[in-house]
Amino acid sequence: MAGSGSAESDGVEPDGLGPDDSSPVDPGSNAGGPSRRDRGWPNQRTLLLYLVGGLLIAAIPVVVARFVDQPAGDTYTIDIPPGTAAAIAAGEDVEVIPDELGLTLRDVLIIVNRDSVAHTIGPFEIGPGEQSEHSFNEVAAISAYCSLHPSGSISISIGE
Repeated sequence: MAGSGSAESDGVEPDGLGPDDSSPVDPGSNAGGPSRRDRGWPNQRTLLLYLVGGLLIAAIPVVVARFVDQPAGDTYTIDIPPGTAAAIAAGEDVEVIPDELGLTLRDVLIIVNRDSVAHTIGPFEIGPGEQSEHSFNEVAAISAYCSLHPSGSISISIGE
């Protein structure tokens, strides 16, 4: 059976190419050309990660700039002395806090109540012997009740 050898024994590849011939197309590849992945195109997950990463990189400086390098505000302390409620009840004019209080953003208001009675200053109620601290991060105009004024009202404005 010298003349009836198989293609492999004669040095011929099964697809008809010789041993020195190189195949221009991978046997498992699409005959229409290389796929997107083979051309180096990222898949959808990779594109999404690039998009999210880019948004984070763009957003971080904006967020940091909002909180860093902002000038500190001033601190205002209101000290309510002992006997203030009794003086108000007796009709005396006590000058603990002005009728109109103007603050700016990032200011801090500290209210110390040394009286034996709770007091209300706008939206803040401070019990006897208590201290409260409030910082202001938004522009606002507040008109509310105040137990320290004969008129019973106070205006607090927070500006830029």
